[in-house]
Amino acid sequence: MSPNRICLPLSLFSLLLLLGCLVSSTRGTCNVCNTVNNLTCYSSTQMQACQADVLSTATPTSCPSGYVCVSGSSGVLCQPEGQDASDCQECNKCDESQTFACTGTQSFALCLGTDTVQDSSGTCASGYVCNINDTQICGLPADGVMPTCSYADDTTTTSTSSTTSSTTASPPSTSDASTYCAAVQSQGRYAVGYNAYTTCRQYIYCTLVSGSWVGETYTCPGDLYFDSASQMCVASMPSTCSTTATTTSTTTAAPTTSNPAAYCQAMQSAGYYPVGTDASTTCHQYIYCFLNGGTWNGNAYTCPGSLYYNSASKTCVDTLPSTCSATVASLTLNGVELD
Repeated sequence: MSPNRICLPLSLFSLLLLLGCLVSSTRGTCNVCNTVNNLTCYSSTQMQACQADVLSTATPTSCPSGYVCVSGSSGVLCQPEGQDASDCQECNKCDESQTFACTGTQSFALCLGTDTVQDSSGTCASGYVCNINDTQICGLPADGVMPTCSYADDTTTTSTSSTTSSTTASPPSTSDASTYCAAVQSQGRYAVGYNAYTTCRQYIYCTLVSGSWVGETYTCPGDLYFDSASQMCVASMPSTCSTTATTTSTTTAAPTTSNPAAYCQAMQSAGYYPVGTDASTTCHQYIYCFLNGGTWNGNAYTCPGSLYYNSASKTCVDTLPSTCSATVASLTLNGVELD
């Protein structure tokens, strides 16, 4: 018996802690059934009875105070905190490729080539769970893919997630110029909408007067259109204008991937960003965002040939990125829904 190992006299944990005296050195992962004793770490301080490759529904059991759940070569054990790193600690951590991080058992976020989880929200397809080591982000428990995050964390992060989604800034309405300018907080001329016949000919001019933002709506003369890139009225219809836009969709500069300027306004950062998750279409595309005269602008590009855009490396690659998978149900970035 190792002199550093402590075995508790509690009947519920006596067998587990006796096994712990044999020393377990191989670290496991959350929700993965350890066949040595048919237990899994349900959270960093809880364990659960299980069967291999089957999502357990058994009632979790907590470790004694000061102990954490560790899965290793001796099975799933409760061990003194600080002696071994507990399992279920990879939630909200970017994967090795810095592509994504699991944020819940069925949710994930993009990392965009960094070690930091971005303002992003993705959901797995029905029945799929997020696993940080899965090449397609989400997998099926029946195929042996278990969620990286703990189900216990899902219950504690639900309120946080709902708060985040409810507080995500919506594009300010252009129906009232001064209200719009107060939201934008920047002097300049801004497009009102994207209807080629109406709002695409208009713009709002924002100025700061005595510490207060004031806005006025103007209409370009004749048949001219307002171009947000040059901030001038021009004869050629800008690419952001749509001849099929509806009245309701043009009252707000909706940030969508088909509207690069509004997309980049939502990103608020220069760089290259993904367009979507469809392997046959949007996975080949990307948007370059840049600041021009105090206004965010964007250009949409398509990777050459059959290459795909990789959001982590920010390059066009010949390998299908993990974000381009049928296992992904939805994905948003800074409030913009990726197609």
